[in-house]
Amino acid sequence: MITKEIENIDISAHLSRVRNRNERLHQDRLIEVYEKLPRVKEIDTEISRIGIREVRLRLQRKEGSSTYKEDIRKLSEEKNRLMKSNGYPDGYLEPIYDCPICQDMGVVDGNTCNCVKKLRIEELYKRSNLHNLLQRENFDTFKLDYYSRTIPKGMKLSPYDNASNLLNRAKTYVRDFGPGSKGILIYGNTGLGKTFLSNCIAKGVLDKGYTVLYLSANELFEEVMSTYIMSKNIKDKVTIEPIYEYVYNSDLLIIDDLGTEVMSSFVKSQLFEIVNKRILTEHPTLINTNLDLGTVQDRYTERVMSRIADNFNLYTLYGDDIRYIKNRT
Repeated sequence: MITKEIENIDISAHLSRVRNRNERLHQDRLIEVYEKLPRVKEIDTEISRIGIREVRLRLQRKEGSSTYKEDIRKLSEEKNRLMKSNGYPDGYLEPIYDCPICQDMGVVDGNTCNCVKKLRIEELYKRSNLHNLLQRENFDTFKLDYYSRTIPKGMKLSPYDNASNLLNRAKTYVRDFGPGSKGILIYGNTGLGKTFLSNCIAKGVLDKGYTVLYLSANELFEEVMSTYIMSKNIKDKVTIEPIYEYVYNSDLLIIDDLGTEVMSSFVKSQLFEIVNKRILTEHPTLINTNLDLGTVQDRYTERVMSRIADNFNLYTLYGDDIRYIKNRT
C-alpha cells in the first residue's frame, strides 16, 4: 500500500546526507578562496572577532563600539570587491542549502516543509514500478506496427492512422506542456495502448522537470482520498498527506484505469472535486479509461462529463487488442 511505502522512506537520513554534502561543499569553497585570496580569510576572521566582542560586551551589560556596524559593512564591501574582481559570483561563500526555506532541516515554524513532501513523492516514484516502466514505455518505444491499416466500418481513419495522429498530438502536448495546459481523456477498449500512451506523456513531462503524480483509480480513491478524508487514524492521515496534497498540486495528475474502482457516491463527488479544482488552478489531469463517453457520464454524472468535455483533449483509440496481436507474433 502507498501508506506503508511512505512510512518506509527515511527523510531524516536523507536530509542529514544533504546537510553533510552541502557543508563539505561549503568548506571546500572556503579553503579554495582562502588559499587564493588570503585577505578574504583575514576579513572573515576580523568580522567574526568584532561580532564576538560585541556579544560579550552585551552579556556583560557594557556598552559596545558605536562603530561596529560600520566596521563590518566596510569589511564586507572590501570582501565583495575582492571576490568579484577575481571572478567569484555573489554568495559563493554563503552556506549552501538545497532548500533555503528550511535550510535542509525539513521543518519551518514547527510545520513540515514543502521540500520534505516533494522528497517523499520523488522517492515514492523512484521505488515504484513506474520508474522502470517509463524506461520501457515511452515515445521512443511506442510501436504503431500493431495497429491495423484497414479502415473499420463507420470510421474515417484506420486504427494505424488514428494512433499515429494521437501519438503526434501527445508529443506536441508534452512539448508545449505547462501551467494552463488542457487535460486529456484517453478512452477505448482494453488492450489498445491507453496506459502505454499515458506513460509516454508521463515520462515526457517528467523529463521537462515537472512533477507527475501517477495513480490507478483504485489507489486514488481507496488509498489516498478515502484514507485522508474518512480515516480516524491520525497517523495514517499525516502519512498520506503529501500524496493527498499532490493530487491537487502536482503539475500533472494521471488517473489510470478510471472505472476499475469500486463505485460509490464518495468516488463520484471526489472525482468532480479533483477535476474541477485542478481546472480552476490550471493543473492539468490525464485520465485513461476503458469506458466510452456515454458510460463515463452515466457513472460519474453529467457534471463531471461536462467539465471534461469543456477542458480536456479527447483521445480515442480503437482497433484490435494489441496484447493479443503481440502474443501471436
